[in-house]
Amino acid sequence: MTKYETTFILEPGVDETRVNEEVERVSQQIRDLGGELIEVQRWGKRRLAYEINKKRDGIYTLFLYSGPGPMVKEIERKLRLNEQVMRVLTVMHVPPELTQPQISAEAAAVAAEADGDE
Repeated sequence: MTKYETTFILEPGVDETRVNEEVERVSQQIRDLGGELIEVQRWGKRRLAYEINKKRDGIYTLFLYSGPGPMVKEIERKLRLNEQVMRVLTVMHVPPELTQPQISAEAAAVAAEADGDE
């Protein structure tokens, strides 16, 4: 199964209990659709890069989960139907070790030699 990250932004005026309900609802949807929830990160209220519907702030939440591809479309569809959700973005999860630049042994030896000359 493929891993996905879904981030959504809720309206800034939503209270904490409503945020908790929304997180629990999405978590349950992931499980109901055959996915496995790996992690939930609540980033809280943050400043938006640009205004959305004349609002400058939003409440961010990120879900990391694995599951079949069609599940992602359904989760996004349900989130977009919710009027409290301002934006939704889902991407395939790439582990951090794959995004780090890989240095070949030859390049590492040249770099070490250059450091020794100083």
